[in-house]
Amino acid sequence: MLNSIAAIRRSRLHLREAGESYAEHFRFAATVGLLALSAGLACLIHAFVPALCTRTASRTIRLLNRLLDERDQLDEIRSQSIDAMAFTIMVVLAVVLSLPLWWLRIPTPLALGYTLLAFSIPATHLLTNRELAANDAG
Repeated sequence: MLNSIAAIRRSRLHLREAGESYAEHFRFAATVGLLALSAGLACLIHAFVPALCTRTASRTIRLLNRLLDERDQLDEIRSQSIDAMAFTIMVVLAVVLSLPLWWLRIPTPLALGYTLLAFSIPATHLLTNRELAANDAG
């Protein structure tokens, strides 16, 4: 209990120093986290299939750097990176939905079928989205 009270005090102090409400800080920090995950995921996809995400990671990292330098640009940067962040959220959700099937030792054909189904949505988004696929703009 004492540690949680100290954490609340430190959090309030940090929010005051940042000049943000909890909601504003959450939105900013969540965007930074999603952009970082998006850049990393794009790099990993590009490592396996070099034709995919050819500029996504570098573009996302540039947006992340800009956001860290210009916090007031949060809305604009979120709108410019919405496809990459949506893809990342879809992949995370696919993992969260698929892992219990394997942990619970569901029969392999069933677990595999549901896992492929879960990942088909982000895969379709990746392959049909100009911002993410091979022909992504610089």
